[in-house]
Amino acid sequence: MQNVIIGTAGHIDHGKTCLIKALTGTDTDRLKEEKKRGITIELGFAKMESGDADTNIGIIDVPGHEKFVKNMLAGIGGIDLVLLVIAADEGIMPQTREHMDILRLLNIRHGLVVLTKCDKCEEDWIELVTDEVTGYLAGTFLEGSPVFQVSSHTGQGIEELRTEILEMVKTLPAHNTDPDTFRLPIDRVFTMKGHGTVITGTLIEGTCKTGEEVELMPGGIPAKIRSIQVYGQEAEQAYAGQRTALNLTVKTEAIDRGSVVARPGSMIRTYMVDVRLYLLENTERTVRNNSRVHFYYGSDEVIGKVVFFDRDEQLPGETSYAQIRFEREIALKRLDYFTIRFYSPLETIGGGVVLDASPRRHKRSQETVLQSMQIKDTGSEEELMERFLEEESPVFPDTMLLSLKTDLSLSETAAVLKRLKGTGRVLEIKKNIFIHKQFYDSICPFLTEMLENFHKSNALTEGLSKEEVKSRLIKKLHDAGSKNIDVFYDYLIQKKVIKEKDGLTSLYAFVPKQSVDNRQESQDIIRSYKEAGFAMPKTDDIINRSKNSKVTRQLLDKMVKDGELIKITPAYYMHKDCYGQALGLLKDFIQEKGSITLADYRTLLNSSRKYTQMILEYFDSKHITKLADERRTLL
Repeated sequence: MQNVIIGTAGHIDHGKTCLIKALTGTDTDRLKEEKKRGITIELGFAKMESGDADTNIGIIDVPGHEKFVKNMLAGIGGIDLVLLVIAADEGIMPQTREHMDILRLLNIRHGLVVLTKCDKCEEDWIELVTDEVTGYLAGTFLEGSPVFQVSSHTGQGIEELRTEILEMVKTLPAHNTDPDTFRLPIDRVFTMKGHGTVITGTLIEGTCKTGEEVELMPGGIPAKIRSIQVYGQEAEQAYAGQRTALNLTVKTEAIDRGSVVARPGSMIRTYMVDVRLYLLENTERTVRNNSRVHFYYGSDEVIGKVVFFDRDEQLPGETSYAQIRFEREIALKRLDYFTIRFYSPLETIGGGVVLDASPRRHKRSQETVLQSMQIKDTGSEEELMERFLEEESPVFPDTMLLSLKTDLSLSETAAVLKRLKGTGRVLEIKKNIFIHKQFYDSICPFLTEMLENFHKSNALTEGLSKEEVKSRLIKKLHDAGSKNIDVFYDYLIQKKVIKEKDGLTSLYAFVPKQSVDNRQESQDIIRSYKEAGFAMPKTDDIINRSKNSKVTRQLLDKMVKDGELIKITPAYYMHKDCYGQALGLLKDFIQEKGSITLADYRTLLNSSRKYTQMILEYFDSKHITKLADERRTLL
């Protein structure tokens, strides 16, 4: 099925609305004020009969008055074909030129030229105006287009124009109808009694169905589609290229005109975009670094600040790479076209295309930034994917994120990644999670140096705690979360860069070593604890009488880990043989008597109350015994 949106463009009172009525039979001026003033203020819509059940044609009537250019921009972005309307009795006027500039900036590629009100002019005058129009359009996408001379009142030329439109519609490229890319910029929001919130807009890509979950961006508000209308008729499904109304399960006040209804997770919220920016040759304005501009995209407008990287000012007719930083969050996609208007007074001065819809904040005068933007502008799919992957590797991106960044479909993204993986420049660290080899090579030395330094100072210890290693990696990478670090950590183990044992991380080849002196000290420590029996020495006393307290502490930790010593409290350890004897005495007594008191156990151990209580409380903490009414029983 072919779905086409036609838009009008042209100066105020040049007959756009009357032309649409002549083509469709529909008066698109629906507001009282529009009827009263005789001008179009808001967007108007009509359906044009195609004579083909498989072809739907909608027409958008945009305002021609300079005060309503914002409304014009809200409707013109989603069109496939434009009718540039010029009144024969006036010729090319200021809004004709501004609308034509906007069409060029938004990359509109197909259109027809219509000379209206020909019934009011002499033939010679019409020919003069036609020559003027033809000359003006030279070098534009409308160069060479026939100029249709019509009268909406007498019907002159209307059928010929209709025939040409229908023929042209057949040649237009098909829309992207991948359901995953569903996107509909909102140009109207209202409440309908008995139904609730209704939004309307031009469905610019993808499809949607009744009952589906959607997301309102940039707010990230979840909603569900209750019902759908396409050109005023109930429908179960809507397709890209159709004027669509959606009844949504969300409060009207939660939605702003300019928001986008999209597939959940298919768009990223951002405060900035990287762009290729072009200033019109005919503008008298320049844009300085940090200038504020009005940024128009889809059906929305936002104030942004332009940041250049290779200049302090952009002149008319020049093209540059820039970053635009906004005063609030927006949501759009890579390769979306936009226009900018001067901050004050409001006038269209330029526009361009989005190269990165969610970039990082760049520093000025960095050659690498310009190189990156050049690749994002003109690079191949492989070059584009590599560049985004180099930038996003610190967050360990999955296929979905890379698809959003590159504006490739999931299947296209997977295919490009597969080719790059084959070159060795891209690593798949877990299914559908990728990093660039360059990033991997930059992180491994950091990790290796960190663990080597630890091993040098802690030769007896198995390694640094896993959580400490992850924490240092997160700090190094800034953007990574703990969940993503886990994936990378496991990959490093898989690649035998590191190993983990009992929650401790070491380099893969590391083996704890003891010197002759350390072995002798270990034997001395063990002897001390054996001889002490139940009257355990204080840990600090063992450490303080050694030659190297740090090494002694490591030795003690290793003995506890190896089970040679039992950590009764942080301050007191017991030799494993003594501990076994103490536990045996306890169990034998309780099995014979049924329970034991502290006094009973003190007699058994022939020790002080201090050590006896310490050992009993350890048994309680390990759920070996249970204390009740000053007597303990076995659990």
